[in-house]
Amino acid sequence: MAANGIRLSVALLFATTFSAAQQTLTLVPVQSPRQAILEMVSGGEDKFKKHLTVEVQQKLDEIAKSSSPSNSMNPAQFLGMLKSNSVEKLDTFDTGRILFTVNNSAKHERFEIHVVGEDLRGNQDEMELSIHSFRSGVEEPMPVALRFLVSMKQQEGVWRLTALTISGRLPVGDPRILDKSFWTSATLASGSLSPADPVVIDDTPKMKPLRAVRMITLAESLYAQKHPGSGFTCALPELINIGKGLDNGETYQFMDPAFSSGEYNGYRFSVQGCQGQPVKTFQVVAEPLNGKGKAYCSDDRRNLRWSDDGQGTTCLASGAVARQ
Repeated sequence: MAANGIRLSVALLFATTFSAAQQTLTLVPVQSPRQAILEMVSGGEDKFKKHLTVEVQQKLDEIAKSSSPSNSMNPAQFLGMLKSNSVEKLDTFDTGRILFTVNNSAKHERFEIHVVGEDLRGNQDEMELSIHSFRSGVEEPMPVALRFLVSMKQQEGVWRLTALTISGRLPVGDPRILDKSFWTSATLASGSLSPADPVVIDDTPKMKPLRAVRMITLAESLYAQKHPGSGFTCALPELINIGKGLDNGETYQFMDPAFSSGEYNGYRFSVQGCQGQPVKTFQVVAEPLNGKGKAYCSDDRRNLRWSDDGQGTTCLASGAVARQ
């Protein structure tokens, strides 16, 4: 009887342990490479950084802690800028041919990213993607057919981006490439690759005030990332040289030097509400110099708004949500 009791106790112990292990395993969902890509696209800067390699993350941390941070833009900052200029709606799909869609109902445009193929081998994955453009529900031919090869590997249990290969196919045998209209379709018209994209600075003297407010807001985010000890700034001149880049082989400044005076294209721009140490809040205001027209404003949460009375105080207190 004693032996039977021992065997029964051992069996119960193993059964309990196995059941507990099963419950523990079910609490930790296994993320697929596809889900990792979707999290990078839709999950914000922290989620994007999570799926960079450990080595790249360590380098980004070194740059952030450096006393003289680089003027170059890291991948996480680039994503943040894209999101702040974000499209109206982003839809993601865990299964099926479509990976995600980007919608702009104001222009009746939709862009779809399709999964062309995937090669999953152990802890490495390669996913081939294509981009498709639609206007009013009808797919439009693109001047250059773009393909993306996303290479990922598992590192510390997380799928991380190792390489992004971009290729393009130009239909040189299609006589339509000689027509100007072919090159001003969805990808090159006033839509996705227009000067409104945040990675290309609009250096004309007629930048719209709404976009100017948005650019100042983005510059503030970069400034705070480069100066973690002090945070945001209420001094416009300090934002002028916050970032530089290349566009068609030529360097550009993220902020137009003309903003340092506070007046630009018929508007007065100011930054206020810088409180705390480090500064964690700010407000950007643009008011028409003649007092007639719309006022525009934004803040550290990137709430872009406008008001009809031309008053920044009204915009900050009860302004309508602005969209471009």
